[in-house]
Amino acid sequence: MYYHPLHDTPSIRYNSHMDILNGLNDAQQTAVTAPIGPVLVLAGPGSGKTRVLTHRIVYLIREMTVAPWHILAVTFTNKAAKEMNHRIAAITGEHPRGLTMGTFHSVCARIMRRETENLPYYDSNFVIYDSDDQLKLVKAALKELNIDDKKYSPYKMLNGISSAKNELVTPEAYQTGNYIAELTRRVYDYYQKALRLNNAMDFDDLLMNTVLLLQERPDVLAAYQERYQHILVDEFQDTNVAQYSLLNLLAKNHSNIFVVGDSDQSIYRWRGADYRNINRFREQYPAAQMVLL
Repeated sequence: MYYHPLHDTPSIRYNSHMDILNGLNDAQQTAVTAPIGPVLVLAGPGSGKTRVLTHRIVYLIREMTVAPWHILAVTFTNKAAKEMNHRIAAITGEHPRGLTMGTFHSVCARIMRRETENLPYYDSNFVIYDSDDQLKLVKAALKELNIDDKKYSPYKMLNGISSAKNELVTPEAYQTGNYIAELTRRVYDYYQKALRLNNAMDFDDLLMNTVLLLQERPDVLAAYQERYQHILVDEFQDTNVAQYSLLNLLAKNHSNIFVVGDSDQSIYRWRGADYRNINRFREQYPAAQMVLL
């Protein structure tokens, strides 16, 4: 087994009175104890998705002797990540040292800060623009390009830029089939150059730049594939193209990817979520075990 250089062996203390499978129904137990490999758990609201993910992480560490630093668990909200951390600590008596858990954006932010030497436009002190910063920058772009912001809404321009990034479309690759699309491309190009000059990324950049780096640098990708040998994903149906691409890149060599999703809902569709990713997962991993909660 490969161990993280900062640690020697997994060091987890378990509460002896608690069993990993306690309180789980048959379907939940089947999901938690599924063999290593691709697993798709389909679950509706109130079916115990968070519990399954939490116990799966503990099961990997305790029963399958997976080092915590080989595990990456991604969620969509900080609240969900904190809840999972709290539950893991309740079972194990502590937070497993080296376990990576967080939102897609927080995980990518960590990767970006760690890999700035491989990024041509940024240093490790780059700032992350919030929605207000982004809107100001778009308005500045419209003014500089002599585009009427009364006729062409800054909000719509920003949404167009965000959608492009979620699809991994750079300004250079942005397709223009009409006048509005051409204006959006020009604003996008200005906006992106201004971000770089300010040593700044927006939230969509965190995802897009991480994926582009991993696609362009096989050596960097190989290092993260080695680090994250087990990947768990909450609310998989809400992943967009960039997020789905990130997961596929990391899991490409080992296929140890455990996803929980609900094919009947997509609460984050406004952020480019694509519920069809569940079908894509089935096609990409035809041997995946499927569990219905």
